[in-house]
Amino acid sequence: MAPKFPDEVNVFLVPHSRMKDLVGNYMDQLSTADFRSSGALEHLLPLLENTFSEFKSHEHIENQYILEQLKQRLKLVNVTSTSVCNCHGDSQLVEILNLLRDGYTCTSKPISERISFGSQLQKVVSDFTQQFIPHMQEEEEIFQPLLMKYFAHEELLLLKQQVIQQHEIWKEKLVAQKETAENMLALLNTVASENNKIERENVVEAGFDNLPQEMMLHIFSYLNPLDRTRCAQVSKHWNMLIYSPQLWKVIYPTNWAKGHYDFQYRDPYTLVESEWKSKSMLEDNDDLMSDSEENLSSEAQKEIQCYEKFTMNALVRIGDGVQRLVVAGGLNLSSTILRSMLVLCPNIQHLDASYTNITDLSFKGLASKKACVQLEHLDLTGCRYVTDVGLERLGNCFRSELSESFYNSRCGSCCQSCKSCPKYSDPVSSAYNSNSSLAEEEVFSPGLLYLSLSGCTSVTDFGLQSLLEVTMEKESLHYMDLSGCPLISGLGLQMITEHSSRLLPEDLYYCNRIQEGPYPDEANGCQNLECPLRGCCCIDQ
Repeated sequence: MAPKFPDEVNVFLVPHSRMKDLVGNYMDQLSTADFRSSGALEHLLPLLENTFSEFKSHEHIENQYILEQLKQRLKLVNVTSTSVCNCHGDSQLVEILNLLRDGYTCTSKPISERISFGSQLQKVVSDFTQQFIPHMQEEEEIFQPLLMKYFAHEELLLLKQQVIQQHEIWKEKLVAQKETAENMLALLNTVASENNKIERENVVEAGFDNLPQEMMLHIFSYLNPLDRTRCAQVSKHWNMLIYSPQLWKVIYPTNWAKGHYDFQYRDPYTLVESEWKSKSMLEDNDDLMSDSEENLSSEAQKEIQCYEKFTMNALVRIGDGVQRLVVAGGLNLSSTILRSMLVLCPNIQHLDASYTNITDLSFKGLASKKACVQLEHLDLTGCRYVTDVGLERLGNCFRSELSESFYNSRCGSCCQSCKSCPKYSDPVSSAYNSNSSLAEEEVFSPGLLYLSLSGCTSVTDFGLQSLLEVTMEKESLHYMDLSGCPLISGLGLQMITEHSSRLLPEDLYYCNRIQEGPYPDEANGCQNLECPLRGCCCIDQ
């Protein structure tokens, strides 16, 4: 039984009621038809032709005004539905209409041929009915819930009104042109062409607000963030569209907080080069830290307020659509605000928090919020306050609750003698050999493709391997930069590269002080020499 939806937004209610009446009508007509009588056949054929022409028009209206809009909306939110894509093949209706047209020639033929025609017609119509009734039920049970989920209430009201109006237009056209049309198929083509012309004229006259929602969203997508927020103040309808998650797949909060209102990536190094020293001096001085709020410049205070307002007012509405979050260069971005951003963006795939002063607090409790599960690109370049604790918290986001972690059975920390420790090697072997299929089923994360911890000087083997456990199971890693991470051991790196078949030597960077590292002659050395912004073991931090 189809679920009950409010009648005012049930776009299938009125047309389906009409179609069910038509089914009852033609079933009665066919069950009582006398195909032996030429006169009875001449009377029946026009009635059936009108009926199945209306079915054809109903199909056309649903395709154009309901299913096409639903397809476009699902495409915008990256949802695939085979039911919607494979709906409404019209070969049966065309076959019935062609058969009815041929039926007029049977009125002058012998009784045996009229009876044969009647049997054929009843079979074709019966086959159609057996599929059409379940098809209407499928639309009510599958398509209507999708409409309720991805369309606003006002959109559904307008959509239902359009569907009913188009059915009335078709009826008027069929009545007005019935006598002059060569046959019903030609009539359908004529009406469809004229109807499309009327629709185009109405769109021009109606104005911007009557454009299809997908078109309005496409237009809004060309606006910068500042102009979008201005448009959101025009009306409730515009506000709803502006804050549609599909418009905000990529966001740059730091750029916007610094006054760059666009969707363009900027080199964070250039954003922080001038202010890094003064910020670091404040944070390295215990006396000044307590008064840091008072010492913040007006620009820094404004930047902090922008982060907070964007998170509280906008991100709570658009977060589900965000796939790429770039806060690179945000020296005034707090760990608490970044954590809130990550919680509100559950579908994030790309995180760039390079050149920030975030700490491990940014990733606290994210696993319990099911955040960062789909993360594939992680850039923490220059995040010198991130330690093993933060990486372990991020690593927990990638694991399912049921996953048996090979890492959890190791000793609790890394040491130089880990290679000879059976707890270090045995779980790895079991995870990747005897139990690889189980791990594949239980781990939902795709694993990291890109990782940069350049300048994270406190990171050790423990944190790195905690972060990359699922990534190694998936063997998904393509790029890794560990420049300025002197506490990573060569043996720890060897273990990672052994389970990273897609990581080429030319895409691997690590500290020059690491001994016995993988690909000693092919991998890249440290990229942070004499670079205080990213952190390097050769510089007094």
